Amino acid sequence: MKRDVLSEDDYDEVCRVIGDAVIMLAESGHETRRNEIFDLLKRTRQHRAHSERDEQRMLEHAIRLVKP
Repeated sequence: MKRDVLSEDDYDEVCRVIGDAVIMLAESGHETRRNEIFDLLKRTRQHRAHSERDEQRMLEHAIRLVKP
């Protein structure tokens, strides 16, 4: 995914979401490889299926950015 697909604010939010996932994995003693981040984001999206639309959209973009 190219950065120009997202607005600057959305790109910043997607990076924050990915960073939060990395921190959560690291603090839990898990690897922070791309596959682990991808899996965590996908699980989060499934658990928050009924969240507001913007949150779902940011998760979708984050998943696309880290997709192995």
